[in-house]
Amino acid sequence: MPAKKRFDAIQTLRFMCFLMVFADHSGFYKRTGFHEYGELCLISVFLMMSGFLMVYSYMNRELPTTLGGYFKFSIGKLKKLYPLHVETAFIQLFIMLILYRSLIADNMTALLRTLWEFIVNLCLMQAWVPDFQHYVFNFNGPSWFLSVMLLAYFLFPIMLSFLKKLGDIRKILIFTAYLIALTFIITSAFGAMNNYNEKFIWFTQNFPPIRSVDFFLGCVIGYIYVMRRKDEDIDAREYSKGLWTVIEAFVMLFFYVGSFFIAGFFLLKCGNIGKMIVFCTPVYSSFFAFLMFMIFIWNRGYITKILSWKPLVYLGNISMYTYLIHYIFTQAWASFKQGTGFDDSGTIGYVVIAVEFILTIVVSMLYDKVQKKKPMKAKQ
Repeated sequence: MPAKKRFDAIQTLRFMCFLMVFADHSGFYKRTGFHEYGELCLISVFLMMSGFLMVYSYMNRELPTTLGGYFKFSIGKLKKLYPLHVETAFIQLFIMLILYRSLIADNMTALLRTLWEFIVNLCLMQAWVPDFQHYVFNFNGPSWFLSVMLLAYFLFPIMLSFLKKLGDIRKILIFTAYLIALTFIITSAFGAMNNYNEKFIWFTQNFPPIRSVDFFLGCVIGYIYVMRRKDEDIDAREYSKGLWTVIEAFVMLFFYVGSFFIAGFFLLKCGNIGKMIVFCTPVYSSFFAFLMFMIFIWNRGYITKILSWKPLVYLGNISMYTYLIHYIFTQAWASFKQGTGFDDSGTIGYVVIAVEFILTIVVSMLYDKVQKKKPMKAKQ
């Protein structure tokens, strides 16, 4: 099976992850009684996916070997999304200045602090600061993910070079097990020292060095996949589509159950121990993300074949746009409700969510169309 065709389902997986993020930010989960724990595994899926595809794309390509080269490489990988990050951040800043203009106008310190936070956000450094309100989720909240990717792409040449030096798959798996164990020990110790508070959640869910472990796990999967394809024609093996369909259905169900109900049980019933288990990302969320991600790599059952349908793949291709754009609409409505006291607890709330979703998709499609026309203009 051609590589492009094989990984079509992975692109759709991006869109499926976006749907879960949107359901959280739009308030859909709260309306339906779900706990918003699905994102714990979603970010791991995104990061693993990025690591896997990076190894698959750059396995036999020359990569930088200097610090300056690493930085240039990282900036180059994000240059497609960075303009949208800046644009959405300015929109959120504009909304913020309107909502809090009286506060900021009478307080120069507040104004200067807002401008400083904005600069940190533009530099993609927000995820390094343990402050959700003023840094991590300020302005366009989802862009904290780009802060993580900036470091992950910076480290990628080092990661791939290290995997090639280890060479043997058995050695790679042993090292990966040690890395996961070390990450668990570090995050657990950090949680104990901070009483598993918001700072602990930031450290496990947003701090770039910790989240880069998920990216590295994706690199490991990608390296093993590429090496196995070299050693044997794994695509030529006979398999049962019916059996793989059952496996796909089971794993997808298991992923969603693990994302919501199991995480909710640990967090609500097991106190600090539950927090330690769920928020130690490489141990908990990566386990579920790994299962989900692997069936989309193989793409052998009827479910993943259906998810390789071109319209769904297209939505997956623009999912990073939808990821950054949707927050403008959801937060604008949240600010409107807060400022006016408008009650959308009934049917109108679901109508608003549908409108937010449609606007997000339409604007993302238009943005994608504009982006694709830019190279054509440059050539002319």
